[in-house]
Order: sequence, then structure tokens, then C-alpha cells
Amino acid sequence: MQSVSSFEHFFRMNYHLACLVALRYLKDQQIAEDIVQETFMGLWQKRNELTIESNLKQYLLRAVRNRSLNYLERSRQFDQLTDAAKELAVDEEQSVYADEELAVRIARSIEMLPPQCKKIFLLAYQDDLTYNEIAERLNLSKNTIKTQMGIAYKILREKLKSYFLNLFILPFRQLMH
Repeated sequence: MQSVSSFEHFFRMNYHLACLVALRYLKDQQIAEDIVQETFMGLWQKRNELTIESNLKQYLLRAVRNRSLNYLERSRQFDQLTDAAKELAVDEEQSVYADEELAVRIARSIEMLPPQCKKIFLLAYQDDLTYNEIAERLNLSKNTIKTQMGIAYKILREKLKSYFLNLFILPFRQLMH
């Protein structure tokens, strides 16, 4: 039973990050989430057979990346990869980990946002809701949503300023409404 709760904790702590990694390769959030779910299920099903030589988080991120690339190959969408993803697919493992570290830093920075700000930001990013939809859902004004999103962007820019230009590599277009 302790194994189940440990895995649930690992899942909760790494699900969002794994989705960010998958989204770097896939343009469809639903497909990315499906790939991440499949990866977690595979880890759980093979938990007694696996021998992991690195840490579990690195193994998970590599598995998500590999499943994403396999999906693209199987669906003949490999040629639709962005130039950045093409480079990542052929680069050495070290550069892939550097980019995945950026994804980790982004996820950590999002986690450090003030609670209301984080909630609004994630509704815009994860659920792809407009400011009006968020305002309606949270019973707040659209101006409050705009203000909170502005605060989120400002905090994230500050926390990630050394990486800010690299953010354009990641599929964060849906953040801007």
C-alpha cells in the first residue's frame, strides 16, 4: 500500500512537468496528456521489473520524450516538428537535459506564484480558458484576471530572466490571450 501512495505522490509532483516535456514535441495538449498518462501507467505496470540507473524523474522525462517522438513517427507527423524539437531529437543527451531543466525551472516558478495568481495562470495555460471564461468561473472581474495574469507574467519573467529568450522554443503560445 505504501508503494501506491509513493507512486501517487510521484505522479502529482511530476505530472505537470511531464506534460510540459511532451508539449515541446507535440502540438496537441490532449495527445501530450495521453502520452504522459501512458508513460505513468507503463512505469506502474513495470515497477517490479524496472532497473533505473538514473533517478526516477530523469527516467520519466526521457520516457515521455521517447514516447512523444515515437508517436510523431507512427503518425507520420515527424516532419511537422518545430526546428527546435528537430534539433532536440538529434542533439546529444546533455542538451536535452538542459532543455528539460528549463522545463523544470518553469514548472517550479509556476508553483511559486501566489495562490490566486497561480490558479488563474493555470486556468489560462492548462485549461486554455479566456480571461472572460476565467472571470466567470471564479466569479471575478475580467480586470482582476488581467491584473493577476500581468503579475504572473512579471514574476515568471523575473524568475526566468536568464532563460527568457529560450521560452520561445517551448509551445507557450497559448499563454498569450
